[in-house]
Amino acid sequence: MVKAKVQAIDQLDAEQLGSGMVMTDRQLSIVAVSELTPRWLGFAKHELVGQPVGVLFSAEWSAALLDGIAEAVKKDGCWQGEARHVAKSGKTYTSWMNVYRLSGSEGEWLVWHFVEQTAMPPADRPTPSELLGVIYDSAPFAVVPVAADGTVQDWGLSAERLFGRRKEEAVGRPIWSLFRCGSQTWLPFSPQEQRCGEGMVQRPDGTSVNVAYTIIPVLQGDGYIVLVEDETKQKQKEAERRRQIELAKKIQHNLLTPLIQNEAVTMDAVYIPSDDLSGDIYACYQIDLYRYGVIVIDVMGHGISSALVSMLLRSLLRGLIVRVIDPVSVASELEKHVQTLFPDEANNIRHLFSMIYLVIDTKERKIEYTNAGHPAGLLVFDDGSVRELDKGGLAIGSPFSLPFEKEVIHYDKRARLLLYTDGILEEIDPSILQSIEKIRLCTQMCRHLPDKRFLERLISQGPPLVSPSDDICLLSITVHG
Repeated sequence: MVKAKVQAIDQLDAEQLGSGMVMTDRQLSIVAVSELTPRWLGFAKHELVGQPVGVLFSAEWSAALLDGIAEAVKKDGCWQGEARHVAKSGKTYTSWMNVYRLSGSEGEWLVWHFVEQTAMPPADRPTPSELLGVIYDSAPFAVVPVAADGTVQDWGLSAERLFGRRKEEAVGRPIWSLFRCGSQTWLPFSPQEQRCGEGMVQRPDGTSVNVAYTIIPVLQGDGYIVLVEDETKQKQKEAERRRQIELAKKIQHNLLTPLIQNEAVTMDAVYIPSDDLSGDIYACYQIDLYRYGVIVIDVMGHGISSALVSMLLRSLLRGLIVRVIDPVSVASELEKHVQTLFPDEANNIRHLFSMIYLVIDTKERKIEYTNAGHPAGLLVFDDGSVRELDKGGLAIGSPFSLPFEKEVIHYDKRARLLLYTDGILEEIDPSILQSIEKIRLCTQMCRHLPDKRFLERLISQGPPLVSPSDDICLLSITVHG
């Protein structure tokens, strides 16, 4: 909620009760109320905040009419005229109303200022310049009017607090000279254009402030309104958030199991989280002398919640895979765990994740797997023939309850397995079908390469993976005959 000092507007009303001011957001919902407004119309503040501004007007002031005023303010910067109001008691009043627009990085607001016509004669009504002066002093950010050449025209208390300069030190100076490494290249520009950016204010005492600014052309004259907001705390919070995310990424990466390397089975992996935390995870375990369990999971969504779910699942996997082993039973057990950990009645959010889980038996020369809503894995035999690993069921946590199934595939000689999450598909080709075909062809053609070199060749099919839009997890497994 905007915490502007809206009470300052009331000082212009010469202690008259028939006056007041409210601020609304872009949806014309009231976000702030001056002290005199409730006393004039009989509403308590809490009865107005959050309500549409239309509650202050009589029936003929329809939502369409108020929307029209908002559009006029957006176009011209202000609106003036008579308005009809209805108090809580039902009594009607006529006021002289001024509506102005304020914009900033936090959003856009409209200021609605009323003076009851019986409370103040026309000659005593506050002028637009007087109202703007109060806005310059009381806005939650600096509001600085500048001329067409960029020189400061007026300087309120909000600007003085932010820039650390008195009015006489700022008026007449180029606005860009008040910024560190300031440049006049941001002015002039198209009168129909609004420009936003970030910079740093250098105060006279040597301190500096990170700021966000918005430059708004004045449509009915030459010049601009420059809105400047202090972003220091926000920058500090963002830096701390990034530090915590990087730490969480390291923890998450360390939770990935070591890859198996022996005479019977070799593996390699590519694991690239997107800018935020990853919901992808893989794990591989040697169950006994001849059997190996391998699983790849992709938790729905991105960010902290997906990462926490994936890490929670990771803590269950070893005991579950080594104890249960069978693919259908493992999938069913994971389904039960999800229902226990995230009951719908507790949070109304379904935690879906896709997975592919397989058991490699080097003694029996067979692979058993189940695929729960996951991109099909690929099994390439030594002769180049390919099998898609797409049998199984729906994603874990799906609202539809269907039994899982598994498939058993036998092999004779050396075979290559590729498991992956869907993040790689967007990176290889804009067309998902083309990506799948390229992955299939590369896996087939490079089946004799070592796992690491094969994965390098695979990801080179697309542009460099500098900052992928989705998490990427690839796992290559070679079963030696």
